[in-house]
Amino acid sequence: MVNVLVGNKNTNEIDILCRELANDKNFEIKSVVTGTDTINTYWKLNPDILVLDSELPDMSIKDVIDRLSCTPIERKRCNTILTVPSDYIMRLNNFKKINEVIYKPILHNELSNAIKEIAIDYNTPDLKVGEIDWILQSLNFNYMSIAYMYMKDAITYCYYKPYKMEYLKNVLIFIAYKYNVPVSRVRDTLNSSIRPYNNTSLAYAKDLYQALYNNGHKLSLKDFLDRVVSYLIRVKKKGSLF
Repeated sequence: MVNVLVGNKNTNEIDILCRELANDKNFEIKSVVTGTDTINTYWKLNPDILVLDSELPDMSIKDVIDRLSCTPIERKRCNTILTVPSDYIMRLNNFKKINEVIYKPILHNELSNAIKEIAIDYNTPDLKVGEIDWILQSLNFNYMSIAYMYMKDAITYCYYKPYKMEYLKNVLIFIAYKYNVPVSRVRDTLNSSIRPYNNTSLAYAKDLYQALYNNGHKLSLKDFLDRVVSYLIRVKKKGSLF
């Protein structure tokens, strides 16, 4: 699955892109309309590809890319497509994140084809059998419980559709529909399965512990899912989980 983040205030251009990729089930698109939201959503969802328009209302392209290049790893990720007017002038030498610049008006399928080409190198690796089981069992979940099944499905769903995590209800409805149970039952079951993961004696991986550590406070269900999925995406992009 390839997760694409689009920073563009022009909804018509976003609609055209979504239609061009509609028949390809390997792409999930999340769109925002400001530079601030682009930055915040990028760090939250860790998308594979960023499509950044030059006409964001609050920030310049340079400011957005500077903010997204503050770590060595991100600075080297050449995963950004710029869409700019035909007369746009910009020095691109110092921006390693920029993969391609597309000038407007955008030709038919020009942007979607560029996304598909970049996706060959920048895509979220598919989960392997047993990877989520390893995480849940490392966190001392009872693999015989219904909570284990719900949580496994929730993590899988959010991994492939990270933008859906913005609203926890999306995840709960999906699981409730799959198991033909009320949403309230799914929510209560998952909430009861969450323990305060700030106990250093728990025998899970150090980096997973750090991802879940919340300064001694118990995590909410949304926070738990967000941190586990972010950890999983980050580790998977470096290779296999185990």
